[in-house]
Amino acid sequence: MFRWAARIAGICGLTLLAGCGTTESARGPSLQPRPELTWQAAIGELSTSDSKIHCSAVLVARDVIATASHCLYLETTQRPASPHDLIFRPNLGALRVLPPSRGVEFIAKGEGAIRGGPLKNWEVSNDWLLVRISPPVTAVQPITVARLTIEGMLEMVRSGYRLVVAGYGNGPDDMLKVNERCRLLSQVKLGWFLDDSWLQLDCALRIGDSGGGIILLDGAGQPALVGVVAGIGKFKTRPLGLGVNASQFLPYLRQPISRAPVPVPVLAALPAD
Repeated sequence: MFRWAARIAGICGLTLLAGCGTTESARGPSLQPRPELTWQAAIGELSTSDSKIHCSAVLVARDVIATASHCLYLETTQRPASPHDLIFRPNLGALRVLPPSRGVEFIAKGEGAIRGGPLKNWEVSNDWLLVRISPPVTAVQPITVARLTIEGMLEMVRSGYRLVVAGYGNGPDDMLKVNERCRLLSQVKLGWFLDDSWLQLDCALRIGDSGGGIILLDGAGQPALVGVVAGIGKFKTRPLGLGVNASQFLPYLRQPISRAPVPVPVLAALPAD
């Protein structure tokens, strides 16, 4: 009798999920919480309401994006766009669709006029823009902005950090591409004047990557934004990717930024897709 009781208890232990000796099966499976979106979802495509040309942008606060200021230039009208012309689509092309946001106001931008065409070296460090957007993006964590010199970035790479560039460059699909083959170059080795305000990368970038993130990832894959893509340059015969050091606009982010919903003026409806 004892042996049979022991065997039944053992069987029940192995078949607990089937409901032997328990009411667990009547409750149904427990729902697991949705995992948080990864940092890539904080990068989005930035487009204007009257142009087919698009750029990229990085969410640096719930209601603020950083991008390249030359992305404002509208080839169709030969003028800069207004903030209300800008549409930010985070996580575009990924499985979880996030609603778009529209620009509300310019918080700050680099010095100089906004124009089209290639940038000269001395213009690169001013090719940045901070835009307040509405509605704020709450489904993804904004990417932390770091203040580092070029040598400081190189030292972090030597210590094990990975440098990646993420943007929505032109291609057959509107999808984020994370380029892990970009290498940050030392201005000392290039023989250029020392200026930490702009970055040089030895990888080819695409039209549309402008405004995308230049990011350091630690061993746990946590990101820090060290720059935004400004465009494409050349050193002798080799192509270079050019970027703005995020230290250029970090002081403006440390000023108080409203976390409350921003009143939006009457605008055209946002696209549904």
